[in-house]
Amino acid sequence: MSRKIEIFAAKPKKKEGYLSKIFVIGRNIRFRFLHNILGMVVAFFLFPFIVRHTGHELYGVYLMVMTVTGYFGLLDLGVMSALIKYVSEYNGAGDTEAISKILNVSFSFYVFIGLVTALFLFGCSIYIEHFFSIEPKNLLITKQLFTIAAISSLLTWPLGTFRGTVQGLNLWDIEAMVNMTVQTLTAISAFFVFTAGYNIVVYIILSQTFNVFGCMTFYILSKKKFPFLLIRFPCLEVKTFKLIFKFSSFMFLSSLVSIFLWQVHNVVIGYFISLSAVTIYAVAYNIQNNFRTINSAIGAPSFTIASAMEGSGDYSGQRTLVFKGTKYMSSVFLPIVLIMFFFAEPFINYWMGPGFQESVLPARIIILFYLFQGIIEPATGTLSAKGVVEKPFYITMLTAFINIVIAISLIKIIGISGAALGLTLSMIFVACPLSLRISLKKLKISFSEYFNKSVKGNLLLYLFVIVFSNILLKFNYPKNIYFTLFEMAIIFIISLGFYYLLLLNNDEKKEIRMLVGIERFYTKESFLGK
Repeated sequence: MSRKIEIFAAKPKKKEGYLSKIFVIGRNIRFRFLHNILGMVVAFFLFPFIVRHTGHELYGVYLMVMTVTGYFGLLDLGVMSALIKYVSEYNGAGDTEAISKILNVSFSFYVFIGLVTALFLFGCSIYIEHFFSIEPKNLLITKQLFTIAAISSLLTWPLGTFRGTVQGLNLWDIEAMVNMTVQTLTAISAFFVFTAGYNIVVYIILSQTFNVFGCMTFYILSKKKFPFLLIRFPCLEVKTFKLIFKFSSFMFLSSLVSIFLWQVHNVVIGYFISLSAVTIYAVAYNIQNNFRTINSAIGAPSFTIASAMEGSGDYSGQRTLVFKGTKYMSSVFLPIVLIMFFFAEPFINYWMGPGFQESVLPARIIILFYLFQGIIEPATGTLSAKGVVEKPFYITMLTAFINIVIAISLIKIIGISGAALGLTLSMIFVACPLSLRISLKKLKISFSEYFNKSVKGNLLLYLFVIVFSNILLKFNYPKNIYFTLFEMAIIFIISLGFYYLLLLNNDEKKEIRMLVGIERFYTKESFLGK
């Protein structure tokens, strides 16, 4: 008989239970943003600092090692997504036996992947000079870097199981704090290592050690949450393997198709136009990539909450999460998209300098589809929480096909804007409506109810942003990149103030205060059962 965690032994009232979820989601999103910002800041300063102390070739070797290691991430086969989903779901159901099986099967899988990765990297350390031209003085260091990466893989892959466990438990804030600690220690170690005259090998050893300790922290947190947890290796429980891979295989295939969907335009543009045009298009691509990162940071915590609701059978809660999540998240995300749409010209011209005016129109075209994607993200994200992954995969396949057909058809006529239209039109007319249709059907929500509860109340906000942006650009066109960013920030802040003060009722204002951390949720019960 499965043991049950007494998560719902003293269930909060319906309103309190919902507010606790709002508080958890807000806390997790805030810490994920802090983590992302710290990562960007550390990378911004660390990159030139390390290059100055190592030289171009050794830093290139370091990047090559990291790139090769990163490509092995594809061997995950979507198992991490399945691990997070099922830990959340079974935690919501209180089924500790199922959680134990999921963890042990995932751990055994990652031990195998870690071994494969380590063997390949160790092979690289032996034969690397046969594939790359490396100066003799740097050859030994190159071999050492690959050897260190190989040893690290034996530990970080299996221990990564517990990172997924922490995420599945909706402890995204704690995961972010651990990651920020690792990033900070890595940055500090880089300063002392290189200023003391040591080489990059010492830096890699320290950075990988910090990474391993971070993973060990996740194990300790998992063990604290589940004292009964015992790691059994090997664990070849066939039924659990089938459960995981039935979900993960489609997630993995979708990720491969998504890579094609987002990256294929570089090949098309390079073949039909020129390689220099690829650089022009890359400006638009990088802007939308930042939007994708923001969307992901907002959506991930909601996914684990929805998975836990799936486990507890709280389908009404899932619908409420979609209504509220869509309304609040799009009220933050869509103003950013609209502001960038109107400020694309000054932003790109001042950011990139002369010669990139051609990037403006493709950037605006790509930005447009986020007006739709930003609205439907909470609803479509619930599909994965409900275990619906096959149909979204087919939709992604169809979207990629139509994307490439449109891009090839138009690129010789209108240049790189044709590639941008291929992406935007396929997303707006294929991916978004089909995904939303499946989501609403699974959630048993009519489109009119979805529109009235999630979208309609924000239309005045979007109109305000459009009018304000046009007025500011017409009467106070920015003079440099700093004024551009300042005006964009002013529009965003004032628009959110307008939204909060004039478009929300008192209950919604309270929920917003909880999301941003101004108001805490005071109750002994919480979504995590603490």
